[in-house]
Amino acid sequence: MVATPIDIARAATTATLLMRQKSMAEPATFRRDMDQSRRAIRASRELLKRLGQRRHDAALGWEDGDPSTVAVSAFQADVLRSAFRALVGETGTPECQWRDLAKALVRDFTGCELIETGLVDWIVSK
Repeated sequence: MVATPIDIARAATTATLLMRQKSMAEPATFRRDMDQSRRAIRASRELLKRLGQRRHDAALGWEDGDPSTVAVSAFQADVLRSAFRALVGETGTPECQWRDLAKALVRDFTGCELIETGLVDWIVSK
């Protein structure tokens, strides 16, 4: 069967439309994925702030507590580790920056500049 010029034109038009739809869909998918990642990061930060505020409020209630140190419970450390892993997974942070990211999370959570290195090591460990 020999293709007529009309068939060739239809095929070219169909191919052009399909390529155009694909090229328009890729940026939209990328934008949607980026928006979802931003929302997840924002939610993680808000959760850390709420947990830090709750921890700060509890620390203020201690009569003999030293304001320069804040204890982190095992549950809170596990939450920090989960938030760290989710943040690293979504942002694609290189492994050489993990310790700094973990320190920043703990610092934001506790509001304390002194951070136990064992906690950071545990959060960063695979």
